[in-house]
Amino acid sequence: MSDLQTELSRLSRAWSAERDAARARYAEERTNTTLADRVEARIALRGLTLDEALPAPGERLLLWFRPERGTNLRDLRLGPGDPVLLWRVTPDEPGAVHGVLTRRSPDRVGVMVTADARDDLWDAGWRIDREAPEVTFARGRDALQAAAAEPPGSVDWQRLNVLFGVSAPSTKQAPMPVSEWFDARLEDDQREAVRRGLGRDLSLVLGPPGTGKTRTLAELVQQAVARGERVLVTAASHTAVDNLAERLVRAGVRLVRIGHPARVSPEMEAHTLDAMLERSDASELARGWIREAEAMKQKLRQREKRKATTWTERREVMTEVNGLYASAKRATRDAQRGILDGAAVIAVTAAGSESGQVAGQRFDRVVLDEATQAPDPIALVALQQAPAAVLAGDPHQLPPTVIGEEAERLGLGETFFERLAAGPHAGELVTLLRVQHRMHEALMAYPNAATYGGALRASAEVARALLTEVEGVREDPSRAGPFVLLDAVGRGWEEERTGDDPSTRNPGNAERVAAEVRRLVSRGVGAADIGVITPYQAQVREIRDRLSELVDAGLEVSSVDGFQGREKLVIVVDLVRSNDEGEIGFLRDVRRMNVALTRARRWMMVLGDGALMARHRYYKGLLEHAETTDAWLSAWADEAEALE
Repeated sequence: MSDLQTELSRLSRAWSAERDAARARYAEERTNTTLADRVEARIALRGLTLDEALPAPGERLLLWFRPERGTNLRDLRLGPGDPVLLWRVTPDEPGAVHGVLTRRSPDRVGVMVTADARDDLWDAGWRIDREAPEVTFARGRDALQAAAAEPPGSVDWQRLNVLFGVSAPSTKQAPMPVSEWFDARLEDDQREAVRRGLGRDLSLVLGPPGTGKTRTLAELVQQAVARGERVLVTAASHTAVDNLAERLVRAGVRLVRIGHPARVSPEMEAHTLDAMLERSDASELARGWIREAEAMKQKLRQREKRKATTWTERREVMTEVNGLYASAKRATRDAQRGILDGAAVIAVTAAGSESGQVAGQRFDRVVLDEATQAPDPIALVALQQAPAAVLAGDPHQLPPTVIGEEAERLGLGETFFERLAAGPHAGELVTLLRVQHRMHEALMAYPNAATYGGALRASAEVARALLTEVEGVREDPSRAGPFVLLDAVGRGWEEERTGDDPSTRNPGNAERVAAEVRRLVSRGVGAADIGVITPYQAQVREIRDRLSELVDAGLEVSSVDGFQGREKLVIVVDLVRSNDEGEIGFLRDVRRMNVALTRARRWMMVLGDGALMARHRYYKGLLEHAETTDAWLSAWADEAEALE
């Protein structure tokens, strides 16, 4: 067995282990709780009746269900893009339908399915439960199988060997000269990343926070399109896909965004394949045929109830109904093909890049953003779509989400990008972006020293930009610098958990964070300019409850994952943990804290227990940095009263 085959075998075992772990988690959820309890917890629905069935791109159906009277859909914890299971008697029944929750209105939920229209879908009494992402696992499995089947010596086989570190990259490929730049303000590092990306079959862009990674990729895509290439733009998350797609649309690039409209940004919604189809003449024809088919089926049901029809008549009606459905599908498919064929760029998540909508499309280059968040099988789904690839990311930020211990042991938590960036050929493959355009230099200082070896520098426009320079914001003498570490040692604000919630919370910290946010608002900082980051969902809820009026005004309170790739004028970070055992839980992964500490543009406060921080290297360094830069403040100094 070759080294490449050994690596693919390992990865296949890891992917299977992760699939099994995900299945077990959701099966256990359904086994150990009643449907009533899951409905009460807002993770399931019951008493659903199909209200409408519409043809959708990729030979799919969009099913609109109405729940039983009195159901509150507003607080449903199932969101767009979540895999779901539709069932009637038991979740494991043969007739259960796998789908994806796509949309939600005040009185209906939409589920996208690949199943054909079935008569029993119109029967009342359907239930919805959360489900493991089977489609994602299937696509990753197929990508691994395709990789294993590559003929030795082929171009794709050679690239796989480089990706897995089995062989060195080609030394014959050089950066591509660029005569004219679309973005004349690019930094030298950004320009070099573009030239190397265009000139190599495989290239990596390492973009630390605020260094303009998305801007660089947008230039690269525009240059590729100008050279006549067709590009697949993809990323691990919908947010990252949208960030890059929005830049390209504003630059005038002909782009189609594939993805559920409810998952994409408002700016991109009109550019989704679904929205473009909705505006097409073919879609209106398809809807007419569907309405006609449904009316015929309704009449047939009424006659069957009166026993006023024969088997022959029913067969004739259903033959005509099925013909109408087939005509609707053909019209939708033809319109879809025309829209996609006319696009220079198609944008879709990495997991979706092998979906039915993309099938049959050919690309010259794939751009994979957030490559450090995409597990290798999902990265392969995207990378197999084109002969050349540019991967962008930062191994010092959020890693892939892996829930299975066996999958983690087999290396699923480590990505192609991470290994290549740390490998012997990094100099040939990786371009580091070193100038950051987000943070005041005081905010950049500790992440730069602790994580990036001092390689970053702040651009002139942000290096000394202060919060007080924002119109309407007043000085706060006790919190004067851009960075404040608020030390809660000795305050007695202890972490806690409740029996039915495994997440950690700290009510004392939450109360103080609320006071600090109100103090910021009293200084003139807008609620929408403030973000609160905490690593625990229970603490997110604690803080939101205390600041509900400011949340309504635009304040964002979220987990670290929710702020990946984003920024705010002001950030407050709550570390939550405070205990005598020295346990820090999620905080042990300092990549997550690196994300949290690099979201602020002008001002940031970190609230933590100094005694606990001092017991762990990374946080001890942060504490010492605050002390040596006069950024340390005791939580005993005041109660964070609002300024007069």
